[in-house]
Amino acid sequence: MTRVVVTGIGIVSSIGNNFTETYNSLIRRKSGIKPISILDTRHRGEFLIGEVRLTHQQLIKEADVSEDEPWTRTALLGIIAAKQAILSSGNTDVENAALVSASTVGGMDRSELCYYDMLEGKHKQYIDTHHAGNSTEMIARECGIGGLITTISTACSSSLNSIMLGARLIKSGQTKTAVVGGTDALSKFTLNGFKTLLILDKENCRPFDSSRAGLNLGEGAAYLVLEELESALKSGKEIYAEVTGYANANDAHHQTASSENGEGPYLAMKKALDLSGLTSGEIDYINAHGTGTENNDLTESIAIKRLFGDRIPLFSSTKAYTGHTLGAAGAVEAVIALLSLKNNIIPPNLNFSDPIDETGISPVHEVVQGKVLNNVLTNSFGFGGNDSSVIFSKVTGRSDKQEDVKSSQNILPVYINGTACVSPQNTSGNNHFPPEITELNEKFLQIQKPEYREYIAPKLLRRMSKIVRMGIVSSKIACADAGIEEPDAIITATGMGCQVDTEKFLTSMIENDEGLLTPTSFIQSTHNTVGGSIALGTGNHNYNLTYVHRTFSFESALLDSMILINEGLAGNVLIGGFDEITEDSWRIKTNINHYKAEAVSNTELFYDRQKGALAGEGSTFFMVSPDETDNTYAQIRGVDMFMHPGGNTTVENRIHEFLKNHELRTGDIDLVITGDNGDPDFDHIYEYLRKGVFQGNQTIKYKHLCGEYDTSSAFAMWLAATIIKENHIPKGLFTENESNIEIRNVLIYNQFRNVNHSLILLGKKCL
Repeated sequence: MTRVVVTGIGIVSSIGNNFTETYNSLIRRKSGIKPISILDTRHRGEFLIGEVRLTHQQLIKEADVSEDEPWTRTALLGIIAAKQAILSSGNTDVENAALVSASTVGGMDRSELCYYDMLEGKHKQYIDTHHAGNSTEMIARECGIGGLITTISTACSSSLNSIMLGARLIKSGQTKTAVVGGTDALSKFTLNGFKTLLILDKENCRPFDSSRAGLNLGEGAAYLVLEELESALKSGKEIYAEVTGYANANDAHHQTASSENGEGPYLAMKKALDLSGLTSGEIDYINAHGTGTENNDLTESIAIKRLFGDRIPLFSSTKAYTGHTLGAAGAVEAVIALLSLKNNIIPPNLNFSDPIDETGISPVHEVVQGKVLNNVLTNSFGFGGNDSSVIFSKVTGRSDKQEDVKSSQNILPVYINGTACVSPQNTSGNNHFPPEITELNEKFLQIQKPEYREYIAPKLLRRMSKIVRMGIVSSKIACADAGIEEPDAIITATGMGCQVDTEKFLTSMIENDEGLLTPTSFIQSTHNTVGGSIALGTGNHNYNLTYVHRTFSFESALLDSMILINEGLAGNVLIGGFDEITEDSWRIKTNINHYKAEAVSNTELFYDRQKGALAGEGSTFFMVSPDETDNTYAQIRGVDMFMHPGGNTTVENRIHEFLKNHELRTGDIDLVITGDNGDPDFDHIYEYLRKGVFQGNQTIKYKHLCGEYDTSSAFAMWLAATIIKENHIPKGLFTENESNIEIRNVLIYNQFRNVNHSLILLGKKCL
């Protein structure tokens, strides 16, 4: 079985701008928690935080990038740490490496400064930097990373999940090298959001102490270079550790609070331990999540006692050093855990005096040196009940008892056994395409609202945003269609998440000068709100991830589901893609010609010459499985993502290569579904391919039905699966050659502004 090791690390936080400074701060008990000095907020004298004490211009210099770019603080921190990681790995060739990055705030540090100006068409350079995937793409560009890239956002567990995914991509043969980690910058949005939750400590935080009163926020970034053990040994690289165990679970208790028995944290640690093949007694140190809040520290310590019993390993939280760095926390603390393992030291839990009464367990509160560490475990837990654990082990002296997770260069197909689609068309409530296309003449396309009360209790509906409603409805219909009550995993995708709630909290914060704010919209602004809500509503404690990389979001979720099933770790996986459109988001993006500024009939979309696409929204879910059933729609044979292909010829070559990998030629494709969106500046790419590589294929378009949004490819896959199952192309889909041929293979090709390109291949079921 492929073994994955860490060959490079990079970190920047309030306790150091590299791993040497970080290590020195740890052993010298030097905390980075101080009064606010960089963040421009009315709360400067009120809270302590862990800032990277560099201004925007100083970060640009540290990152060694051009001053002419519209940089966000999030991107700059990420570039600094990722460059360090690659350098420390011996300048690993990352041209074909994967990049899995994580962020919760994205470019909010710029957006909150310019929001109203953006509405008026000013500060256009920062509009597209708001997206969580922006920092990932900037890191890839500045570091020369050219393989698969994606972004994860599962609140505070985000970057630990990126480490887990990177290891799984290597083990499944998708890449030989992966750069993994996360980056988050402090913003007024985040500070005020946590303030509304009443969990900020105005003094230095005290994790696991009986007097704990809340957390201190922080910022930073950390990245690891992961490689196959065999190749790392051959190249003579320094190996920091092996990634021997990892797991994600959901607490399924509350959107922000953890359960009384710590079920999610317990399952994450237990499953990571099971995967590693280690016994609980072989864990030498736990870098705990340990935020300093009353709820988190109690439940995490309960979970630790549940798993380890009377033989609790030495443990500590390092958030009293760095502050809570949100989406970067998992990777920041993973680097600290690796430094502990490499140097046989355990950093202390600063500010600790007395143990929690209910558990009575005490963390390490002095620097421990000289104790040989072989296996360390690190935890990260986030909103939405998202809990993750990773185990790092020294390569020498460890037992070979890892569970045999299946791995293969070729990912075997999986089957769509249930579907559901909420869209601007009349698609909700049934799994057939409507007999008539709904003609709409609007600025942007909005969903036809389903009967929410049939699926969601009225008392819950009142506080639930639209995107959460349509996500829950479509997920429930997909589960019912497949006859599955409890999926083994829930994997969701969204480009922008809950835009209504983000805008509501942001505008209220600006208009009220950071005062008079309520927590509901802040809580629902997190990207993994829908995935967490589905788990919460069904009591599902299983694997639960959310991908947020522009038009790669759904494709990333799809690839993850296929790998998970091929690993033998899941039988039925619920996957979905969803995004919503708002008046403000439409207005802002018309200013940079992403969306059309004037209303247009969707049936006349491809004749409209306005710049930009017709914006839309929707929510589409699938139940996928390794086995066919009587209800199987189609077989998912493969998925591919690539950026900046360099020209139409290169796109053609990538399509040919993709089909060849699945033992097909273009002549074997019975239907091609393309993502034309009415933008005259980019639809010519599809037209070129229709006259070239797809010249002999029947092609149809789909975005006049749903509009352009980041996860619209989920709608395309629903359409393709329905066509395959019914062996019929609905009228009005702009088919150029109506025919009655059997539809066995369907290829979906989508691109967004010639940057993000993706392919999804579906086939007819075998039975």
